[in-house]
Amino acid sequence: MQATTPQRPEIICHMISSLDGRLLPDRWQGLPEAAIDLYEEVAEKYKADGWIVGRKTMEAYLPTGPAALAPQPAASSATLTSYIGQRGNRPLCVCFDRTGVLRPQSDEVDGSHLVLVLSTGVSQDHVTALAAKGITVLFAGADGDDIAAALQSLAYAFGKQCLLLEGGGILNGAFLAKGLIDETSTLIVPYLDGQSGIPTIYDHQKETQGQLVELVGVERLDHGVVWLRHHVKHR
Repeated sequence: MQATTPQRPEIICHMISSLDGRLLPDRWQGLPEAAIDLYEEVAEKYKADGWIVGRKTMEAYLPTGPAALAPQPAASSATLTSYIGQRGNRPLCVCFDRTGVLRPQSDEVDGSHLVLVLSTGVSQDHVTALAAKGITVLFAGADGDDIAAALQSLAYAFGKQCLLLEGGGILNGAFLAKGLIDETSTLIVPYLDGQSGIPTIYDHQKETQGQLVELVGVERLDHGVVWLRHHVKHR
């Protein structure tokens, strides 16, 4: 019997926020840095196979340039092909960069193998340049929103994985809206932000429905931080 490939990786949304769900640690005045450091310590407990972030989050790691869209994306998309780089024993760093703004110089980010998920509207030259650096290139449809297709491609390329979804809020919201989050891991720091317009954990840009969750773990950590774990009940 032929073995089947998992449809997609297991996705755990791992975030740290203020008590009111806001995401900018620079605003948490008076909170010890050690409290924020707990985020990485807890992440290590999962022993995940990699992490997922959006383009804005990745800009802290990589240079950027103008969008690398093809002049006629509808005509060129049929010729675009995925490229699977050499991961080795490294974790995966998966980044959704629909218009090809990021300009990585190698296939490694913070010790992880870089996987860029693009829309099929990007140019072939951009894909070729990324592949030449050993970067894995996958696609998420014409507008870059077909997250499920990208995750399926990821599973075919690298097998069963457990990945931490680490924001920002727009990407988290898109995953949630499409029913692609299996578990949440949320560190709540003892701080109230209160400012309107600050990014939140889940911030989907289109109309959507929420999802029920089941509490599977709660733990009080140092510095008044609370770690909540929930299982997402898929509709």
